Amino acid sequence: MLDEHLGYVADAERLDIFRKAIAKTVSSGSSIADLGCGSGVLGLLCMEAGAAHVYAVDDGAMIEVAKEVARHAGFSGRATFIRGKSSQIELPELVDVVICDHVGYFGFDYAIVDFLADARKRFLKPGGTLIPSRIFLKLAAVSSHKCDELANGWRASHIPDAFHWLRSHAINTKHSVSLGCDDVLGQPATLGEIDLYADNQDFFIWNTELHIEKDALMHGLAGWFECELAADVWMTNSPLAEKPIQRPQAFLPIDEAVPVKRGDVVKATVMARPAEHLIAWTVEFPAAGRRFAQSTWQSMMMAPEDLIRSNPDRIPQLGRKGEARLAVLSYCDGKRTAREIEQAILRHHPDLFPTPREIASFVAQVLGRDTEQ
Repeated sequence: MLDEHLGYVADAERLDIFRKAIAKTVSSGSSIADLGCGSGVLGLLCMEAGAAHVYAVDDGAMIEVAKEVARHAGFSGRATFIRGKSSQIELPELVDVVICDHVGYFGFDYAIVDFLADARKRFLKPGGTLIPSRIFLKLAAVSSHKCDELANGWRASHIPDAFHWLRSHAINTKHSVSLGCDDVLGQPATLGEIDLYADNQDFFIWNTELHIEKDALMHGLAGWFECELAADVWMTNSPLAEKPIQRPQAFLPIDEAVPVKRGDVVKATVMARPAEHLIAWTVEFPAAGRRFAQSTWQSMMMAPEDLIRSNPDRIPQLGRKGEARLAVLSYCDGKRTAREIEQAILRHHPDLFPTPREIASFVAQVLGRDTEQ
């Protein structure tokens, strides 16, 4: 976890771009909501720019790092830390600026559309500012040995035959990949634009044409973003950019690599439900008469019981873990200590799990996740 966030903080280009955006939007006395704050670096930049107060929100343990970062920087008195999902918490006041960096690899794949739509309606003052404000989605045809390995790794010659069926999952997966200029077969197309100040739909569908500029074997599509943080301040992870941030691109495979020639036109459609992390893509090769359709839905590992549970008309019944969690929480009366609750569960529910140690571990997990101090 620390390694991932070190990458964010060590990306000098990314921090410089955010500093420029913050300088244009944050003034002395501004109040900020830093959503999905992680290590707290964006909130720190806002306070350095003169923000009066930052509400740092994150549902992970990194928020403890953010607290220490603020303390070491001497800004503890100007920051409030709230652990939880932004969609499930309230802020004590409306803020002037909402900032976050959840654009993912493809621009929408970290659920930023719903994330900021909720924040805009519940956290932002009228006339307040979103950072980022809009995202342009870029799409290109790619030929890459690395991409080929991602799509076909499960049926490589050294992989036992019994695992080869997993290739069908790999070719329906959105992969993270770091591409070079030579991997891109032509100028990228602008697939679409997402205005984060607008009320966007739950489902997106985009169509485009990709013009091939060199003979190659095409392995699929690559997607990336150009993101406007503030007026004339842009951030991108494009492999063609002079100064991209250090972030991979999204690779969308096709079922079979197809030879393409300079001058060919490839038609592509991308459909997405960002809040559900679902992406589908079709790729057509008019010159070759080939068409491929892939979807992350097809890559999901779902057991039959998962499909049953997704039926909205079913009548749910508590399972073993649900009953165990209910039993633990029933002892949370505001009087018993955690140790007393553990002892009560061990005494009255000794068959909850096979061993006392496992019961005690489960009690600690439930109390840590579902209770407040």
